[in-house]
Amino acid sequence: MKVAFDGACLADGPPTGVARAFLHGLAAYADAWPDDAILLLPDGAHAAPPAGVGIVTAPRGAWRRQRELPRLLRESAADVLHSPVAAVPLRAPCPTIATVHDLPWRCRDAGERTPLRRRLATRLALRTAAAVLAPSQFTFEAARGLVPDERLHLVPHGLPPLPPAAATPRDGPLLALGDDRPRKNRAALLRAHTRATEQRPDLPPLRCVGPPHDFVDEDEKLRLLRTCSAVVHVARFEGYGLPVLEALQAGAPVVCSDLPPLREIAGDAAVYVDPRDDASIAAGLVRVLDTQLRERLAAAGPARAARFPIAATVRRWRELHEELLR
Repeated sequence: MKVAFDGACLADGPPTGVARAFLHGLAAYADAWPDDAILLLPDGAHAAPPAGVGIVTAPRGAWRRQRELPRLLRESAADVLHSPVAAVPLRAPCPTIATVHDLPWRCRDAGERTPLRRRLATRLALRTAAAVLAPSQFTFEAARGLVPDERLHLVPHGLPPLPPAAATPRDGPLLALGDDRPRKNRAALLRAHTRATEQRPDLPPLRCVGPPHDFVDEDEKLRLLRTCSAVVHVARFEGYGLPVLEALQAGAPVVCSDLPPLREIAGDAAVYVDPRDDASIAAGLVRVLDTQLRERLAAAGPARAARFPIAATVRRWRELHEELLR
């Protein structure tokens, strides 16, 4: 079997979020099924593909992709096209899989507007794909109005095991991972941090890591996750929430929004706050300083994250690839 993985999410800038989750999966898939994966990598992409994955240079731009990807799939003799985003060629010569991470226009509290063109393109891709993956039950339910149940599959993102490391003190800053889109709610977090510092002058400083101004590589991100006082993720809307899963795996205490997909990931291993209420966020920042609570969260996090192994993710990918070829 030859599976062509669409690398469109790797086209611009360093990999974060969706792109990082995809690279974890692609590396694990290539390890489990050597020589079966090829990557359609956009021309000029900066992301380094995993070892053992064949590379086919692919076009950029929606219209060029629609026109040229079918030819590349034929030339590559691909049996399946697996896309980590909700975009697939409408006339592919093989079955296609699309991934819908979120549908913000179907949630009034998302905090941002989705252009009509993108909404229409997403709907068309989801109707065209032979199978559609959703990483959370929340997104799965949101997609049910757009995709028939028999083509919609719940496949959570997973993480590879962390390399071993000696225990280090958690005396670093409060860490917020993610970009600065309105849904990530950075302005509210900054206000809440100022408010919490007035109550607790010993509150650790806040560091926001992510595009566009403070991107770090994976090694540095892991160091921050292992030394931060806590990870704070107060997004107004999420389709999954990879930073929360990464924090749990690293044993970091977590303060996060009380949103369905984040509860799916963290369960009782997080302090939940209302992302629309600065006072609630500030209270969460103060609460996570409690020593007994921090110890409980640090112990519960890795066990919770262990429910989301990357091996389970790619095993489900493989099952779907095989089902589409029967």
